[in-house]
Amino acid sequence: MDEVIQFTTRDVFNLVLAISGAIVSVSAAVTVMAKVFEKIKAPDKKQNERIAALEGAVIKINSRLDDGSKHFAADSKRIDDLEESMKATNRIIIESLQALTAHAIDGNNTQELKDVKKSLNNYLINMV
Repeated sequence: MDEVIQFTTRDVFNLVLAISGAIVSVSAAVTVMAKVFEKIKAPDKKQNERIAALEGAVIKINSRLDDGSKHFAADSKRIDDLEESMKATNRIIIESLQALTAHAIDGNNTQELKDVKKSLNNYLINMV
């Protein structure tokens, strides 16, 4: 153990170069591995972005469908109400035509005409 270890300037320079080379090699390897991992994850990233965009579109579409369903329900009720009103209107028109036809044929049925007139007036007043 009494031996003396001697380093020359060249040995120190070679040691520094070896350590620097090792650091550069490790750094390059880490950079290459990072790029490889990034390329491996790239499809997942693109896929996640596409999925997020599609989910946003689906949310928008569902919102519009919900709005449409609400409007459809309101319109359906309005149409049903209009159908009932049309049936009542048609009924009173047919009754009036029957009374007028019967009166035109024989000149009688004045009481029936008066009754139909009263029904027609009630209908028109209640319609508003």
